[in-house]
Amino acid sequence: MNIQDLTFSRLLHLTAQAWRQAIDRRVKEDGLTTSSWMAIATLATQTAPVSQKELALALGLEEATIVPLVDRLVKQQLVVRTQPPEDRRKRLVAITPAGTALHQQLAGEIEKLRNELLATISRDELIVAQRVLQKLLKATEAK
Repeated sequence: MNIQDLTFSRLLHLTAQAWRQAIDRRVKEDGLTTSSWMAIATLATQTAPVSQKELALALGLEEATIVPLVDRLVKQQLVVRTQPPEDRRKRLVAITPAGTALHQQLAGEIEKLRNELLATISRDELIVAQRVLQKLLKATEAK
């Protein structure tokens, strides 16, 4: 496969897939996947529990997909799920101390991986790439 001959859409798809696989390889021995790592990383930045719907939105996942993901994280004791008394249909998710410890342990590894993957990309190139991806994301959200 000649990378130079690939369309933008194919490059975007293959790059996103390769990025996820690289993260999967780094977090696999800790019992995580890219999606579960992203959930932990997202919850680690929250000051209060978030709804499963909010977490799904933050991760770019369907609500039906977030339920088994949260189930696995609860089973691993990395997050807790609670039900607010005012809305029995709603489920809130919060990181546990074990989840926080794992996040702190892996955050440096993920940052190191990010730096390795971006080592050949200049700061200016990265800024342009981020702008392009932000514009593309905004355009696709409108469709």
